[in-house]
Amino acid sequence: MSRALFAVILSSICGIYSAAAQQNFSFTEAMLTAAERSNYERTSTFQEVVDVIDALAANTQLMHRERLLLTREGRDVPIVVLANPPISTPEQAEASGKPAIYIQGNIHGGEVEGKEASLIVMRDILYGDKRHLLDNQIIVFVPIYNADGNDAMSQDNRPNQEFSPLFTGLRAAHGYDLNRDGMIVEADETKALYERVIQRWDPDLLVDLHTTNGTWHGYSLTYAPSYHTAGDAATSDYTSDVMLPAIQASVRDKFSLEFNWYGGYNYRDWPPTELRTYHHAPRYITNNMALRNRMAILSETFSHDRFYKRVHAANAFVEEILEYTNVNGAEIQRINQEADARVAETSIGQEKGVQFLMVPREEPLDLLTYSYIPYTNDAGEEDFVRSAELVTIPDVVNYNAFEASRTAIVPSAYVFSSAFAGLADKLQEHGIWVEVLEADTSFNGEVFIIDEIGKQSYVQNGHRNSLLRGEFRSETRSFSRGDFVVSMNDRLANLIFYLLEPESDDGLAYWNLFDDYLEPTLSANGTVEYPIFKVR
Repeated sequence: MSRALFAVILSSICGIYSAAAQQNFSFTEAMLTAAERSNYERTSTFQEVVDVIDALAANTQLMHRERLLLTREGRDVPIVVLANPPISTPEQAEASGKPAIYIQGNIHGGEVEGKEASLIVMRDILYGDKRHLLDNQIIVFVPIYNADGNDAMSQDNRPNQEFSPLFTGLRAAHGYDLNRDGMIVEADETKALYERVIQRWDPDLLVDLHTTNGTWHGYSLTYAPSYHTAGDAATSDYTSDVMLPAIQASVRDKFSLEFNWYGGYNYRDWPPTELRTYHHAPRYITNNMALRNRMAILSETFSHDRFYKRVHAANAFVEEILEYTNVNGAEIQRINQEADARVAETSIGQEKGVQFLMVPREEPLDLLTYSYIPYTNDAGEEDFVRSAELVTIPDVVNYNAFEASRTAIVPSAYVFSSAFAGLADKLQEHGIWVEVLEADTSFNGEVFIIDEIGKQSYVQNGHRNSLLRGEFRSETRSFSRGDFVVSMNDRLANLIFYLLEPESDDGLAYWNLFDDYLEPTLSANGTVEYPIFKVR
């Protein structure tokens, strides 16, 4: 070998090892999470999360930071964007052609595993062995979404986590469940999420990190896709049928962890015959994404595992999701973009669901769970006690899908009076384009005549939700210059439809937006007209 060739090879090898050494240098103590430094005896405060982000930012050009919001209690919640080469604007992200993946932790302040795992994933990408995850994607993190709830720590907040860690935050933010606000958009955090993340960075996939509320299944983590209900089916179907099974297999192969569908069962009907998921409604942030033609994954670590195991499961899940999206990001983008075009071009005139029933998927599942032992208690009644044995129950019906129980026709537009400027503002918070009539105009279409407003028996985020009942009637109506029009020739047509339909089970009428207008007239006259006109 010539000396020149040897010198070139040696220089190349040294360069590789130098880059590897630089990427894998020893972590400083400041880069370790509070959970790691305390041997998983406690979870991070908001300031400790920020301190870790500061430490991670100190020696890299690959991190960009923005403000999500300044909370009611004065906490400056960060958005962290990782990209290679680095970017600082959505325009640069779009120009790169790479998909954006959004990882969100701590929407419920007591469910802390995603917060800790997000910091670990960021560290692994910037300074560990996961730098390649920035080759083909841009990753947006909000590790601590519910900052005020996180810091309202008590040892009584999450007893089903068996006090591991002992002190955790509150589920809600100032009494408000942030994961029930996806439609009415009342919380500051939700408004900031839509403005600063969903509309600004337009993520192709959202991952929302939670911990279960107590079901004794046998999985380290359970998951669900974004239920499409009235949305385009392609994004949800790809997530549930292609992406999640691949990630499930990868996690099992690499980490010997068992992940499966999210859901609960009635242990008093032992052995269980069915597993049932949570509600389909787009008030949940993950479900809302399907109405936006984007993918989403709900992640729920197993609350009865010890804290360090829950963090490990969340970390493994997020990193394997990012391994998948790094390879398959272009396909994810294509599916989302095709859904955008399909919804904008073909929604008008379709019959879509406005209310839904939970139904089983075609394939049952073999349910891994702790077993229960039936016995007769002192009152002579049958009762059950959980055993320590893990068992597999075959052929459990998997209720992880939905079908429409009530439908409506998608109009070409919705029209409403300028007196409802608050409605226009609410739609704009969702990123929906609202036009203003420039001249008096007549429209053919339908009005909905309400003869009853039912009320839910429970209070949800301060609302006793309304269920409108009545019927549509064909009409021709004139509207004035300055009134509002929302066209359905829009990629967000499914979201618009679900928000504005009078009988929607999670629309703006359901969230009492029109009650003050509707209820007095209904009480006086026996009927009242819904204030939004459907244009044929």
